This record gives sequence, structure tokens and C-alpha cells, in this order.
Amino acid sequence: MARHSEGAWYRKSKDTWYATVDGRKVSLGVKGKASRKTAQAEWHRLMAGTKETAMDKKPQKTRDQSSTTVQVLIDSFLANKEGSVKSETHYVYDCLLGTVSAAFGKKSAELMKPAEVLRWLNGQSVSQSTRSDIAGVLSSAYKWAEGEGVITLNPLRTMKRPHGESRGTKVIVSAGDHEKLMKAANPALRCLLTLLYETGTRPSELASLTIKDVDFANGVAILTKHKTAGKTGKTRLVILTPNAITILRKQAEKFSEGALLRNARGGLWTKDGIGLAMRRLSKAAGVKAIAYGYRHTFATDALGNGVPDAQVAALLGHSSTAMLHKHYSHLTSQARVLHEALLKVRK
Repeated sequence: MARHSEGAWYRKSKDTWYATVDGRKVSLGVKGKASRKTAQAEWHRLMAGTKETAMDKKPQKTRDQSSTTVQVLIDSFLANKEGSVKSETHYVYDCLLGTVSAAFGKKSAELMKPAEVLRWLNGQSVSQSTRSDIAGVLSSAYKWAEGEGVITLNPLRTMKRPHGESRGTKVIVSAGDHEKLMKAANPALRCLLTLLYETGTRPSELASLTIKDVDFANGVAILTKHKTAGKTGKTRLVILTPNAITILRKQAEKFSEGALLRNARGGLWTKDGIGLAMRRLSKAAGVKAIAYGYRHTFATDALGNGVPDAQVAALLGHSSTAMLHKHYSHLTSQARVLHEALLKVRK
């Protein structure tokens, strides 16, 4: 739906009216598509406050922030992020913050307390990682709201985000399971799994790989569009093994344009498509595995074989070793290296 530069506009997915004030999208706190007149009246009230502020040249509030509810804050944050983040990211924000709205939606946003939020999070029947994600995006919403003047003071400024639980050790693909998966996979999926196993690349990066991205002479793939491109502004360098290069050359002979890797029907691999294929394959092979597990396996094997963590981070496309140590530095991954170190100590 097109956004109007003036007046109230309705967002069907939230059943809520919004307005653009001083360049930012603000929830008017009015529900129902039939409430246009009420929404317009609220917009006029907001604009009147804005004009008075401009005339008086004093830092006055355009609305009574103490009356801003958690629901209004969250709706305003989501409206602001729409279009500025990926659609799938916005969907995740919406889902995570939806749980907060259900619990605290009618409460004054400025009366929220960190201890209250953390107690509620600990009572939720979700994983530790999900608790961490909810706290993280909620903190971002409050920080944004304070910066935009939706609220006067951020009461969650000191809230400590719960530590997320790394799923790394749970999704490692053992050598035996990899062999079973390869035997049960069709040629298209076997091709994808081989490249995941040998390069540690993200499944989404392989799915978008084209012939233009691959430098066969130097054995690398150069990606300008990847998961962290927007954050780092850097290209992603994927180092290819000789076997990976051979596979990609064969794919290039089949597909000279577009994605080099295709599914069994010749279509493009998508996130959901890869997930569905892996679930079916796991059932057929009698093992439990996900595509992203190959990335964790690659990192674990690299660290366990003594590859310096900075080099492992570079191979995975991380700008530092922070993410590496958070998600991939499992005790088991460095067991052999630590055993060797122990022998040196007691030699």
C-alpha cells in the first residue's frame, strides 16, 4: 500500500493507523479500518503540537510520551523499519515483538522495568536463543524510540540481554552422517552438500552464486551481495577447493546465466526450498541434519585441526573472530589441539 506524505494511513497487517511526522512513521494508536476520522483527528492533534513547538522554538513534546504504550512504541518501530531492513528480517522483528505486545501492549512504555522484562522472558517456553533475540530487538526498539522522541527516557537502557545458546554442537554433521546424506541425495542436492562441506559457505551464498562471481583462474568466488554486506560494506571472498572448482565448472557448462546451483527441477534454490530438501533427505538417510550444520562442521573441523582462528574467521566471511568464538569454538572442536598442548606441558 502506498504511504501518504500527509494525513493518517492504515496498515492492514497491524489493523492500526499511522502518520508520517517529521520524516518518521508514528503509530497513532488508533485501531480499525473504519476509524479514519478518529485517526485523522489524532494526526491533527499531533501536527498542532508540532507547529506550536516550531513557533515557540522550545524543545516541547509533540505528544505526551508518558501515555505512549508499549504497543504504540512497537508499532512505530516496525513501521519505521519497514523498507529499511530485509522483508524476512522485518518479519522476524514482528514475530519477536509480537510476544512482547501480547504481554505488555497496554502498559506505558516508560514504566517498563528491566527486571520485569527478564522475569517474563524466563517464564516463556522458548529457547534461550529466542529469549536473547526478543530482548535484543526490544532494546533496539526502545533505543530508537528514545532517539526519535517517541518516549522521553529509555527505561530499558540498562537491561542486560540474556546470553544466546549456540546451536553449534547440536547441528554438527559427522563424517558418517555426511556419507549417508550423500548416498541418499539426488545429484542436485549432492552438489550443494559437497560445496557446503568443502567451503563452509552459507547456504544462501551458494544459492545466489553465478558464473560472474567465480574467478576460476584464482580459485575464488567474489560476492558483493551477502549476509553482512549491508553492515560491513565489504565483498565476501569464498576460497574454493580444487574439487569445488571442478563442480562449478561443470555447473557453468549447464547454466551460463543466472545461479550456478539449481534444485532437482532446475529451479533456483531458496531458503525454504533448501530447508524442505534437507528435511526430506534427513528422513531418507535416517539422520538429523540441516544445511547450516555444514558451516558449523567446517568451523569445528578447522579449529580442531589447528587452523588459526583468524584464518578460520576469514574463510567463513567474518570480519573478526568474535562470532567464531561465540558460535563455533566448541570444546570438542579443539580437543586434539589441547591434548597436544597438554603433552607439551608434561613432556
